[in-house]
Amino acid sequence: MSDFSSPSSDVPPALPVPDLGAAMYESSPDCVKLLDKSGRIESMNKNGQCAMEIDDMTPLLGRSWSSLWPPEAVPTVLTALDDARRGGTGRFTAFCPTAKGTPRWWDVIVAPIFGADGKLQRVLAMSRDITGVRQAGQALRHSAERLQLATDAAELGLWTWDPVSDMVTWDNERTYDILGIAHSDPPVNAARFASEFLHPDDIERFTDAVAASVAGNMRFQFQGRVLSQDGAARWVELYGRRHHGEDRPRTQLVGTIADITARKLAEDKLIDADRRKDEFLAMLAHELRNPLAPIGAAAELLKLGKFDEARVRKTSEIISRQVSHMTHLVNDLLDVSRVTGGVVKLETAPLDLRDIVADAVEQSGPLIRGRGHQLAIHLPPYGTTVLGDAKRLVQIVGNLLNNAAKYTPDGGNIDLRIEMDDERVLLSVTDNGVGIEHQLACRVFDLFSQAEHTSDRTAGGLGLGLALVKSLVELHGGKVSCYSAGTGAGSTFSVSLPRLRDGREAVAPARAREAHAGPARALDILVVDDNVDAAAMLAMLLEAAGHRLTVEHSARDALARIDTARFDVCLLDIGLPEMDGNALATRLRSHPGTCNALLVAITGYGQESDRRRSQAAGFDQHMVKPVDTGKLMDVLADVA
Repeated sequence: MSDFSSPSSDVPPALPVPDLGAAMYESSPDCVKLLDKSGRIESMNKNGQCAMEIDDMTPLLGRSWSSLWPPEAVPTVLTALDDARRGGTGRFTAFCPTAKGTPRWWDVIVAPIFGADGKLQRVLAMSRDITGVRQAGQALRHSAERLQLATDAAELGLWTWDPVSDMVTWDNERTYDILGIAHSDPPVNAARFASEFLHPDDIERFTDAVAASVAGNMRFQFQGRVLSQDGAARWVELYGRRHHGEDRPRTQLVGTIADITARKLAEDKLIDADRRKDEFLAMLAHELRNPLAPIGAAAELLKLGKFDEARVRKTSEIISRQVSHMTHLVNDLLDVSRVTGGVVKLETAPLDLRDIVADAVEQSGPLIRGRGHQLAIHLPPYGTTVLGDAKRLVQIVGNLLNNAAKYTPDGGNIDLRIEMDDERVLLSVTDNGVGIEHQLACRVFDLFSQAEHTSDRTAGGLGLGLALVKSLVELHGGKVSCYSAGTGAGSTFSVSLPRLRDGREAVAPARAREAHAGPARALDILVVDDNVDAAAMLAMLLEAAGHRLTVEHSARDALARIDTARFDVCLLDIGLPEMDGNALATRLRSHPGTCNALLVAITGYGQESDRRRSQAAGFDQHMVKPVDTGKLMDVLADVA
């Protein structure tokens, strides 16, 4: 900080201010100083002393004016003094705190005062406090920088518009970029913007927004499409509000323009996804209610009793079929979740696609025959080897066949064909069914996508099958496509897979093992499930097969039971209260009475992570509800 307190050792007497201009000298709002020819202070006006916060001027009289400035400003001050001594005018802007240390910026003019003889007599230094102006300028620059940063980050264009004169200025280059025109082109007014840029369907809304602004609306907002020279449409959003300025005698609107095409596309996708989600939930409810109706009716019928064996068998077959249908629906949901989540691992081996077709036809045969369709199969004599997962490839072909059977009226024709070239094996399924509308064909493999259906839902399904096909085909490194000439013209679904030609021999896909006729001996089985009805039905089923059953409904009761009894097999639910099935399995595996027993998880949790947890807990098998009774009987037969 500059030193205002040290007096000069040789203080000259203060010289009187010339009479001419004395009033101006004292009344000036600036800090005015009279200096001698060497630059020493002779006097300072009262307003100047106030501006410099000087309480006593006496110590400063006779001091060099340059000594009051910070060191970095002294060279500039001395230069200005030299200019004045040579008869010119010096001017500069510099920082100098007051006598009390208050920071100040000054705009300074240094001028010579000549005597009657034309010689330099004194020097006049006038300092104006510009601290506030400078701070305002800095704030304005910072504000402009922040505005520039914000508009650049948001990729906004800026504009100014006078609604009365329809004069427009475009205030940054982004506006030109959004509208797709050269930066050298002049801005266009509202009328030309509507006629030359806007989509015809949006012009009326734009002119209404303009009219509202002219009528006195405080804001201007509009969303619409602009057309590029090639006819492509992009969505833009215009937003503005009134601005009054000293340099603007009229009311003007200042605002932004943004390219919101990506946002609008995302909104459209969300709306479409929400619509398809609602349709899917409606389909799911319908598909679950369908099998529940005959199951409920069968249960009520069985409660009446007094049925002959044939009727009981027919009723149980109905229940079994409907449970199988519900299980298939749930498995489809789980499959889609696993595949789209990337948790499915393929167990690949060289496979002959003709064997895959044979298994798929065997699985889809009942549906095809039930609808009275004619299935024609065209297979090459050799060379259809691919590297794949047998179970998943059968699932792919089976889903395509089921899809063709569902969407082809009874008595239709289905054609399955395999062709090949040097690199690929192409499998196609063609039907003469309902066909696919053009707008649906492009998204038929999307989740929950399904053709328009009738109220009777004769086609059935959840719209998951083709989405699953696409995901599984892509996991095999292949591609799937769909073609239809339109409604009523049938459809063709094609799967292209890499052909395997490295000399490896194809193996037949794994087939289900033959069920055992019955157990070799009766087993002692412990069932633990907090669902009383589920536990009772499983126990009755196994007792009917000749086994001895003990049922508990909590882990605590099961642990108490094994202290007094030994078991060959323990069938445990995972979702038990207090202690879950995994924790119970760990305890059973360490207990002498059950350490060698077969532990089977019977659970509604069927994700791959659930299987890993049950295996880590000590389970030998993991079966998902509703349990495949044939598979369970096979497992028990192995123990027996």
